[in-house]
Amino acid sequence: MNILSYSPSVYLLRNTFNRSFHISAINYALPTKAKKKSDPVTDKIREDRKRRRYEKVIDKLEKFKLQLKPIHEYESERRILKELDVRQRSTVELTSEETTRRLMLNRDWAKHKHRQHQQEITLMSRALKSQEDALEQLKLESEELYEKALQVDSKLIPFIRRGPLYSLPNSNYDAPDGDYFDTTNYFTKGFGVNFMDHMKTMERQKWTEIRAERRAKKEEKAADK
Repeated sequence: MNILSYSPSVYLLRNTFNRSFHISAINYALPTKAKKKSDPVTDKIREDRKRRRYEKVIDKLEKFKLQLKPIHEYESERRILKELDVRQRSTVELTSEETTRRLMLNRDWAKHKHRQHQQEITLMSRALKSQEDALEQLKLESEELYEKALQVDSKLIPFIRRGPLYSLPNSNYDAPDGDYFDTTNYFTKGFGVNFMDHMKTMERQKWTEIRAERRAKKEEKAADK
């Protein structure tokens, strides 16, 4: 009896017990690293070496003449260049009568084309004016016929089309296999030396020399011991 009467109170005490959980603030920062002491003299020597290396590459590139990309449309064939003397026309000096005749001919031709243009403009204006007058008269007579007259005439320009035929394929037809010959001219020449490849080669040589020096120093230390 005592256990049964006492257990509910224990149960209630457990449920009403206040658990307070607290967390600290999140810190994203890392501990500061000690700054590496740099010698200004060593840094200056390193920068001078790099500058001299770049200057050597630039001097080497300046020795080579820059080759521009050729434009084949502007270049003549060698066969035509050899025949320049044969193809060259001799200059003909025109007389005063011939010069006057050509000037009069050009003037007459310009007048003729001007009259022809004016006639075409006049004919088109008359046709449009007649069409507008006819539509106005038709609208007064019948509104339905006027609406039909404004629609596009599908039979004005006949269009005939034949679809695929239901016939057997030709057994003697030799279909192409899709091979082709690429005749595109690619321009791959610029300077006489590739700048990036040359820089990589020089960088590789530099590190090879550094490794050789380090290896020699290690061997000297081992020999002293």
